[in-house]
Amino acid sequence: MSNAAAQSTEQGDIVEGLPIVPHMAGEFYAWLWWASEQRGAAFELPDPVGHVELWIDDRLAFRNPDDTKLSAVMTGDNPAATLEARAALAGGKVLQEIRIGVRRDDREFQATLKGPSAHLHSVKLPQLVSEGGEEVLYDRIHLYEELCFVIAGLFQEFARTRTGDSWQEEVLPALHGWILGRG
Repeated sequence: MSNAAAQSTEQGDIVEGLPIVPHMAGEFYAWLWWASEQRGAAFELPDPVGHVELWIDDRLAFRNPDDTKLSAVMTGDNPAATLEARAALAGGKVLQEIRIGVRRDDREFQATLKGPSAHLHSVKLPQLVSEGGEEVLYDRIHLYEELCFVIAGLFQEFARTRTGDSWQEEVLPALHGWILGRG
């Protein structure tokens, strides 16, 4: 676990995830969903991450903004394409969990980003080519770190966009239009 992927709670527990303020996770998840559709799944991230493809997989979970409990969960084949998912956003619900698929080079990953710190759950790593003992363990650790690296790169892209000059005048209106089915 890297320092960038862990944070302490008031109780002293270590929680894996991105070091972000809680309300930003829902914005990050919504931006990932929107940007993946706008870009046709292709993200050109700054070096060293480079080209990745990202799509919303088989789970979206929403909560009311003033609650921590889930209020709507959409699963199955492509829940991101359902009217109910957009209606949840349009109705003011906040994304609490999002299952994504990521492809980098010839490696394909799946993971659920969950909660206000975007910690990883239900991670599926690419098939291993190595056989036996420690080598398999090291390969799996390397693949997990690669997934964390890619997600951190996506978050950095979101942060650049979110703090950039175009957020208020271009991105936010486009995102709201998309939520309401206008784009």
